Amino acid sequence: MTAPAPIRFAVLGTRGHALRVAVPTLQSMPQARLLGGVGSTREGSAVFAREAGLDRIYGDVDAALADPEVDAVWICSPNHLHAGQVAQCAAAGKHVLVEKPLAVGRAAAEQAADAARRAGVVLQVDCQHRFRPAHLRIRELILGGAIGRVGYLRIHRFWPYPYFSDMPPDGPPSWRRDAAESGGWVINDIGSHLIDLALWITAQTATVAGAVMASQKFQVGTEDSAAVLLALANGGIGSIEASCANDSPGSRIEFYGSKGWLRADDTLLGPSLITRNGARPEAFEAFGMLDTYRASVHDFIQAIGGQAHIGADAQVGIEVAAITEAALKFAVQPAR
Repeated sequence: MTAPAPIRFAVLGTRGHALRVAVPTLQSMPQARLLGGVGSTREGSAVFAREAGLDRIYGDVDAALADPEVDAVWICSPNHLHAGQVAQCAAAGKHVLVEKPLAVGRAAAEQAADAARRAGVVLQVDCQHRFRPAHLRIRELILGGAIGRVGYLRIHRFWPYPYFSDMPPDGPPSWRRDAAESGGWVINDIGSHLIDLALWITAQTATVAGAVMASQKFQVGTEDSAAVLLALANGGIGSIEASCANDSPGSRIEFYGSKGWLRADDTLLGPSLITRNGARPEAFEAFGMLDTYRASVHDFIQAIGGQAHIGADAQVGIEVAAITEAALKFAVQPAR
């Protein structure tokens, strides 16, 4: 049986995440082929092509979208560009995998989702942590009723900045420091993943009941630490904790319900462990960063082919953008 032709990608945004993640992910997958990338200038696109070992240089987004060989676009650009670029890609008939958030704010996310719907293209938000085996197991247990009705959940992740050795130690790039361009730093960089996991694991919607944002280490116009209180649709309570400024022994996911409890440690980085009342602990080997992205891209390709998929769709992107926006409006800024 002949294998289907690989999905051919262009990447929007050519530094940071694009070189660190998108390039090695796509170039390691037989189901995908990376054709080229679009930087903020043609020179940036040329540098990207050279560093990624590619032949094509796109001068701008329109040039990439005019390439008939491009099937899909992976958007790795700054947050405030996402919604407009999704609409551009959709109008050109290209499927879209966009880094979180889908957009800065609910209205822009809805506009992006509507553009994809009208064009009939697949739009997914790259919530790659869904594909970690421990998270898949937690979802199976929660939706299977292992702890009964969910009364309380807590998802905690602190990831001190800089995350990678090629990042400057004094803080993030200028667009992440700008509230209008980023829609918040840590609330989108880390918190949006945690919010997505809360909604996905429980298969519920949620609204914001409270929030605190703070710049505890970095002098930025956004925030490097955040806590968000969620009211789940079933009456449950959710607590989301994210920080780029503080240390932590590791990530933790906790669920407490009417019939039991579940705790999971270090599911977002290394070897992890799920413990729950009345059951033996379940251990999971480390699942590498690029493994999560390969799984996410594979799921996206399945969606393009009309196959079963579990990636975050446009509606999820809207819900997470709405929660993030509401949390920022609600947020209390602690006194220094």
